[in-house]
Amino acid sequence: MKYFLIFFLFYSYQSSALDCATKKCAIYGTYSYFDTWLPSKIGVLGSYGDADRTYEFAFQTASYSFDFLIDGLGGVTDQRIHLSTRSFIWSKTFNIQYGVYYNSIQAKLGNLYTDLIGASVDLIEVKTLGVLWGLGNRWTFENGFSVGADWLKIFWPLHNLKTSDQLKNFPSSSEKDDLKTFIDTVAKIPTFSVLHFEIGYKF
Repeated sequence: MKYFLIFFLFYSYQSSALDCATKKCAIYGTYSYFDTWLPSKIGVLGSYGDADRTYEFAFQTASYSFDFLIDGLGGVTDQRIHLSTRSFIWSKTFNIQYGVYYNSIQAKLGNLYTDLIGASVDLIEVKTLGVLWGLGNRWTFENGFSVGADWLKIFWPLHNLKTSDQLKNFPSSSEKDDLKTFIDTVAKIPTFSVLHFEIGYKF
């Protein structure tokens, strides 16, 4: 009886582990605590793969209704989409992530700027395309519940897809110089994410 019980428990554990390993798809809710350009991004992530490698599609966004980056902005929205893959290289939890991303920054101009150029122009938009790298851990339990943490992600812009041309409407001024610096910074400087958390279910 004792040996039967040991065998039964061992078989049950192996079956559960095998069942967990055969689950290919997952969906996660995400939160990036410290993220540039805007922190506290929230989003959703879909994943497909096995214990060695996954392929992922993710969307994250953050929005602030005040001049977070430079004075005179009425609000800023930061949105990021990325396609990536994870290679699990140690204990099936530690992973290296790499892929491509698309980022959009929309800055709504406040009265300081619209008074200079007219109320008909009130939005500056910068869109970039680049590559990303990251390091993290992800744990999946027998019931399919899964949690993860990306300790560091780096987003390196390679191409400026679109920059709004509203600057040509500005008269020469310190405000115009501030906006030009803002656009150049967003379009060219690499950004990063620290303490990116995920919680979801694998099925």
